[in-house]
Formats: sequence, structure tokens, C-alpha cells
Amino acid sequence: MDYEEKMMVVKKNESERAVIILHEIYGINQYIMELADFFYEQGYDTYCLDLNHRENCFSYSEQEEAYAYFKTKIGFEVAKEVESFIKKLGSEYNHVIVFGSSVGATIAWRLSENRYCSGMIGFYGSRIRDYLEVDPDCPCLLLFAEDEEAFCVDDIVFQLRKKKDVRAAVLKGKHGFGDRYAENYHIDSSKLAFDMVECFLKEIEE
Repeated sequence: MDYEEKMMVVKKNESERAVIILHEIYGINQYIMELADFFYEQGYDTYCLDLNHRENCFSYSEQEEAYAYFKTKIGFEVAKEVESFIKKLGSEYNHVIVFGSSVGATIAWRLSENRYCSGMIGFYGSRIRDYLEVDPDCPCLLLFAEDEEAFCVDDIVFQLRKKKDVRAAVLKGKHGFGDRYAENYHIDSSKLAFDMVECFLKEIEE
């Protein structure tokens, strides 16, 4: 799939560094837009890819519908479609970072093996547990919520930390702690998470 027409360039400041932002099941909502602002402030050109290909994003009250849509229409195999876009940006920028939140984090994790990817960041990518065979080719920062109902976070983090250049941490709160519009927003963990992202970006840029 050609993301030339499907991508949404949120902010561009003629940087030599770019970040691809992969959204949650809801699509490009205000949370994702503010993530783009955050990375722009760090000096990155920001690209939000509309994986849902819908005119409107889902609301939080439509969680079940949004998840069903992702499972039937999108799926984690969409990572293969994003790879060509990473390659394109890799020829235009010195650094290409992939950031994902929730399902977007799992997709970003699968993309960390791409040689054009300079770094990968993921917030509460719970399905990363299904792709532990991934062997990243770039530094990765994975942040999980301590309270996940579907799996034991500590077990997954223990396995991830064995991998080269993978930093995995568990923060207080539930899935969604970084989204100030979500029910599970955790102000302290959100601040800590973004502080960790800033430090991670500075380190991999050196």
C-alpha cells in the first residue's frame, strides 16, 4: 500500500530526523495529535499514518467496535505495509524513529527489525507478548503498565530485557496511562514515560 496519500503529515520542520507514529485502535485522535506535537518539539518531523483508512476516528466509548474493526480490517500484518514507508523515509532522513501506542506499539515492535529504523518506542504494547521472536536491529524503549489483566507483565519484561538494545520498564497504572483523554490516564506515569522518551531520543541521537 502506498502511504503517500494515506499518511498525515502533522508537523514538518525540515529536520534530519523523522518519527512515524502508529495509532491505537481508535485512529488518529487528539491523543495521537498531541504525540505528534511532542515529537515535533523534540526536533522531529512527524508522520501519523492512518492505518484505519476511515474518515473519522472511533471514540473511546466505541472501544469494542474499534477493536473488532482492527481485528477484521487491519491486523498486525499491517506492519508489512508500513515497511515501504519506513524505507522511503530512510532515504530522506538521517534518523527514522517508529513510535506506537497499544496496538501501534506491537506493530512498531515488529518493525524494529527493519534496517531503516533507527529506534523504536512503544507504550503498553500488550500483544508484543505474541512476537517475542522479534530480534530488533535498533535500540528499543518499551513501557508497560503494571496492571494488565490479560498477561503477567513482569514475565514479558524479563524476557524482553534479555534482548540486545531493548529497554523495558513497568510503570504504575493501567493500559492507557499516557493518554490524558483516556479513563486510565495516570498523570505521574505519563510524565515519567515522556521524560524517559526524551532521554532515550537524546541517547540514540548521539
